[in-house]
Amino acid sequence: MKIKANESSDGVDGCRLVGGLVVLVLIPMLLGWAPLPVANDPLVRMPGTQSGDAELPSISACSSCHAGFDPVTEPMHAWQGSMMAQATRDPLWLACMTVAEQDSIWAVGTPNAGDLCIRCHTPQGWFGGRSDPPNGANLSVAAGDFEGVNCAACHRLMDPFPGLGQPELPPETDPVLIAEAALTRAADVNVLKTHTLFNGSPFFDEATGLPVHHGPAEVAALTAYIEAGSGQMFVESGVQKGNFRGPRSDADTNAKHSVYYARFHQSQAVCRTCHDVSNPVLANLVVGPGTSERQSAASYFHVERTSSEFELSAYATLGGAEVEGPLRDRGITRASDCQDCHMPRADGRFAKQGSLRSGATGVATHALSGGNAWMTRILATLDAGAAVHDPINEAILSGSRYPGASIELAGVQGNGGALLDGEGRALGMLRSAATVQAVSDSERSAVLRIVNHTGHKLISGFPEGRRMWLHVEFLAADGSTISEINPYEPLVITTDGGGFPVYQSGGDLTVTEEALVYETKMSSSLTGESKTFHFVLATDRHKDNRIPPKGFLVAGATDRLVQPQWEGAPATDYFSAEEYAGGYDEVVVNKPPGTVGWKATLYYQTTSKAYIEFLRDEINGTGATLSSPTPSSEPEAYIAQSDPFFATQRDWGDAIWELWLHNGGAAPVPMTQAISPPSGLEVLVGTGGVALRFPGIPGRVYQVEANEDLDPAHWRAVGEEVSGTGGLITVPDPDAGAADRLFYRVVCWEAGE
Repeated sequence: MKIKANESSDGVDGCRLVGGLVVLVLIPMLLGWAPLPVANDPLVRMPGTQSGDAELPSISACSSCHAGFDPVTEPMHAWQGSMMAQATRDPLWLACMTVAEQDSIWAVGTPNAGDLCIRCHTPQGWFGGRSDPPNGANLSVAAGDFEGVNCAACHRLMDPFPGLGQPELPPETDPVLIAEAALTRAADVNVLKTHTLFNGSPFFDEATGLPVHHGPAEVAALTAYIEAGSGQMFVESGVQKGNFRGPRSDADTNAKHSVYYARFHQSQAVCRTCHDVSNPVLANLVVGPGTSERQSAASYFHVERTSSEFELSAYATLGGAEVEGPLRDRGITRASDCQDCHMPRADGRFAKQGSLRSGATGVATHALSGGNAWMTRILATLDAGAAVHDPINEAILSGSRYPGASIELAGVQGNGGALLDGEGRALGMLRSAATVQAVSDSERSAVLRIVNHTGHKLISGFPEGRRMWLHVEFLAADGSTISEINPYEPLVITTDGGGFPVYQSGGDLTVTEEALVYETKMSSSLTGESKTFHFVLATDRHKDNRIPPKGFLVAGATDRLVQPQWEGAPATDYFSAEEYAGGYDEVVVNKPPGTVGWKATLYYQTTSKAYIEFLRDEINGTGATLSSPTPSSEPEAYIAQSDPFFATQRDWGDAIWELWLHNGGAAPVPMTQAISPPSGLEVLVGTGGVALRFPGIPGRVYQVEANEDLDPAHWRAVGEEVSGTGGLITVPDPDAGAADRLFYRVVCWEAGE
């Protein structure tokens, strides 16, 4: 089903299905758009505790016990260095939300699509009713609204499907735990039974312990309401100090608050809450009113699908799956939920006065690390007391240079060290996420395998501007570059008299092999773009060739809108059965004449120049993707510079552009690398004995090794390490005559590794 913006001759409000196309109807209006309170807007209504119906405690209620005693394992230090803690301060998000609200006015006449963003980036403000209007103007520092996803945002969550008993987890067998889980279930039901739908009818069926739109417990169709995502949060109301929920049953008896044993918090379902995101506005317009309350979010209008990707992987099976690659080297040997990788266990204490926990029952570190090292470092530079403090970044983001683009800075003061630690963890995650392996290497081509070691697609999350690509450099004998696949031109800037950046050149990826750029590109039949950055106007995916996780069940991918896409069409055969099972992409790269060696590097970039330019131009009103008059009858599409609603947002276009320039253009991060094995290897046998000869590329180091029986433990070095010079390397083996037979190999690596 495609969506198309169009005029209607009959003047009917809403949307209609016409010949397979959904038509948004233009209604003539004498005045500009009028605000509609989010609570009264059926287009953004989703199940869960509603905005204004709860007040969460600030981190100040937690820090006295859970901070200041161990920067490695205490919850507070690691959390402060995560993008979860900085979700409300993220400048990239704030610029994106500005565009989303302008797009929302363009399409439906209110900025309320921004509510989709703000509910997960400041649950504190959203539950407290201070997120409306959705431009953030009413958010409160005193109330803790800039604490991002804080302690209570997660530890007050409850499972809206208590009648199922977390089937993704092994059943409880301990009578004590069974009893504790039952108490939690009763408490959850006591809250859920009070929830209503937009029309006032009950949300929850107390008899089944399930939402009314779930259907029978054995039914598991996404077109029913069988899972909560897209920011559908269920919490207790009020400001009670207790009633926190957590994954452990062994909370210390001297804890200063009550803790419910919540199996929900052991499951990936708790993360799905904000990491499987869909667009309810389009769902309610296109599929039908109330769709976002009756159906699971994964069934309509894809925004991001990290949780769904995990659900279809081997890791989501009961008991999980073995972890391989660099993550295993970091001690993560098996994964069955998001927390295993993003909150790995360590020996330590939960609280200052708590008991020491170790081994399998160690504390879950609240690192919550993803791959956004770039923004984490930028935020660290805003700490005035940090060694990395950057006055240019501070001027850009404090409001002094751009009054219509500022973030709350008080919350990062004193946390520069935590943010730098977070940057290091994010880089570690990126460098553990994949490996590039040389499957075979011949004179004319090489077969490379890019292996995804994560539990979701590689890459995952918000699609706009985020990308990963394979860069291959083909080398001549002297080490010079013959040609490249997907080269990146580094950013070049100068500065003006005030030290602020001025763009000169670069920051561009030249795509020579589209299939080796792993990304999602959305499309919009609303704007008429086959490829779009307008995420709230996106109606489909034009491209999605991201590498699936191990054991990916492609048969279930279409229902969740996560099947591969190519040129705007489903491409479930894009990966082979072996690739889906193993979680990798195997590719052939053809070598140009004269190639002696190659180097393949997998890069990740948080956000591209094209996306930053899009944000800048759309906010500044110089974009050309939105039509005027608009489907909502506004005379002008681009209103961020003129409409008072955007007074605190209208400078984000220039601010995010300058921030990107000043901070290296979100320079690509090398995740992993593979280099070619030595080519042209010759074994020379003569009266003087045995020698090996091969070309040596400058910048590489070589070690010849020998083995009599191919036992991995029996390889011995032959001679010393030898550096390549561009000519032939000859290495004699003086011990060759002592063996009946020998196997040789040449190990090589980049100099300096």
